[in-house]
Amino acid sequence: MIERPILHGALFVSLALNVFVGGAFVGAHLTKAKDAAPAATAPGPGQPRNPLLTAIRALPPEHQAAWRDQNPEYARTYGPKVREARTLVRETMRGLGAQTFDADMALASLARARDLEHESRMAMDRRLVAFAATLPQAERAALGDALAKPRLGRNSDGRRPALADR
Repeated sequence: MIERPILHGALFVSLALNVFVGGAFVGAHLTKAKDAAPAATAPGPGQPRNPLLTAIRALPPEHQAAWRDQNPEYARTYGPKVREARTLVRETMRGLGAQTFDADMALASLARARDLEHESRMAMDRRLVAFAATLPQAERAALGDALAKPRLGRNSDGRRPALADR
């Protein structure tokens, strides 16, 4: 091996400097990753992804209770229709690979599913508008602002809306 003490000292100093600089970069990266998540990004654990639930949770407790009181009736009426629509779509998609495939029947099944979904969505829209009409103007405005925010996509950065506003 080399018997020059200055060379050994220089190698040791170089190694220590590299470890220090590398540690500084890793530490800065980890700190930035920990602090980089702003509050407006994708919801964390325990937070709803549904903008309607987020908007309702921002209302005073008495208005939240009024909204929740309507849920059982809506679920009894439209829950089975939504489940039927999902079942129709799944069965139709599974049938795409069948030996005897009837395209007209598949389209009719999908149309029926979309009609059921549309009926349920329209009922939710009517319910939401009727509920908003019972709120004071300031709370109604806050509810509208919360519902108007673009939904976040499912990507990891949480910043890109699912559908771009153009």
